[in-house]
Amino acid sequence: MELEKYRQVIKDAIQSEIDARQFYEQVADRIKDDYLKKVFVGFAQEEAKHEQILTDILNQKKVDAAYFDCDKDFHVSETIEMPKVSDDMDLKSAIGLAMKNEEIAMKKYTGLAENITDPGLKSVFLDLAAMERGHKHTMEEKFVDVAYPEIW
Repeated sequence: MELEKYRQVIKDAIQSEIDARQFYEQVADRIKDDYLKKVFVGFAQEEAKHEQILTDILNQKKVDAAYFDCDKDFHVSETIEMPKVSDDMDLKSAIGLAMKNEEIAMKKYTGLAENITDPGLKSVFLDLAAMERGHKHTMEEKFVDVAYPEIW
């Protein structure tokens, strides 16, 4: 794989994580409910961790493969529409929004992996998709807890 192509893929992924972090921070700033603010601050912190992982990859630091080892996917996010951001957003909608954003990122990386012939880049995209799938899984667990409390 051409080194500069690899570096650009990682740089684009880093920017996506920065954009996601900033989005979650902006939502946290708009939400009035204190608990919900904490939830979105937590989401932003997770995106910052992803950014650091990708930066470590870009800088050739050793990265534990376990970061990308998540095959779990409840497919809950595929069952809801994208919620709209509002100042009085409820917890279910807020987590649903985060869940949908992670689904979009996962699908983006999966699509890129499916449409590339370079095995090195394919591996990078599959790793990124797995990372987003893991984050989506976390959001889906939170969503199920909030949206269907009668089950628990």
